[in-house]
Amino acid sequence: MTGFIAETDDSVTDARYNSEMGEDTPTEPQFEPDDDTGHEHREDSTMIAAKVKVWFLDDDTTPVDFVMFALENYFGYDELAAQALCESIRENGKAVVAELPAIPAELAKRRVLEAAADSGYPFKVEIEGQQIV
Repeated sequence: MTGFIAETDDSVTDARYNSEMGEDTPTEPQFEPDDDTGHEHREDSTMIAAKVKVWFLDDDTTPVDFVMFALENYFGYDELAAQALCESIRENGKAVVAELPAIPAELAKRRVLEAAADSGYPFKVEIEGQQIV
């Protein structure tokens, strides 16, 4: 006999999936959800994460090339948009580079600061809004 066809034993299958087996869903009152939770429930509600602002701050040491690299690689800007944002950072001392949910914003901040530290730059990134502790 060739191949990998398994023979089944119907007695094992019948015992495993016997219709007389008990339900695994509890029906006792202590397992029922409490309707008085103090929260208003909406059937059509969707949870949307609050967004925070990610700011790049200007300094006299970090080169524009690094800032453009960070904007393009960590925030998805194209070259022209990154150049325009670098000009805004230089003119105003800082600029919002993204509005993201808190967790992705914090991860992007950490990546940029790690790349800056690895390159020896004192570059600063701030997050404005609800932050992760």
